[in-house]
Amino acid sequence: MHKIIIISLFLTLTACGEKNAPSDVYEEYNSKVVNGLSFKDEKKYYSTSKLAEVEASFPRYMAQMKKSKEEVIKFYQDFSQSVAKCKSIKLLEEQKSGESVVLIYSQTDTCGNDFDGNEKQTVKMVNESGWKISSIEIRL
Repeated sequence: MHKIIIISLFLTLTACGEKNAPSDVYEEYNSKVVNGLSFKDEKKYYSTSKLAEVEASFPRYMAQMKKSKEEVIKFYQDFSQSVAKCKSIKLLEEQKSGESVVLIYSQTDTCGNDFDGNEKQTVKMVNESGWKISSIEIRL
C-alpha cells in the first residue's frame, strides 16, 4: 500500500515539475493545437491580457466574416491547427526577465511549402500562477 502512495506522489510531483518551464507549457499547448484543442481548453493557456484581446476581437471578425462567434472560433481553430501541423519547432533561445519570458523557436516546414529555412516563432509568456501565453508571432 505504501509503495502505491509513494509512486503516486512521485508521479504527481514529477508531472508538476515538468510543466514549470515556460517552453514546456508552450510546447504542450502547440502539441494540443496540432491534435485539436477546444477553445475552452485553449483559453487556459492564455494570459489575462491575451484572453481579453481574443475576446474583444470576436465582434470585429463576426462582422467581417458574417459568421457567428462559434463559427469564427471554429475557423480560427481550424486555421491554427493547419498551421501548427506544418511547423516543427525547436527552442533556440529563452530570454527570461522576472515574471515574463520570450521564447524563440526555429520552425521547419513539414508540409513542403517553400520557405527560406530561417523562420522563427516568437512567444511571449507571463507568469500568472503558472506560465501563460501573452503573444505568439509565427511567420506563415
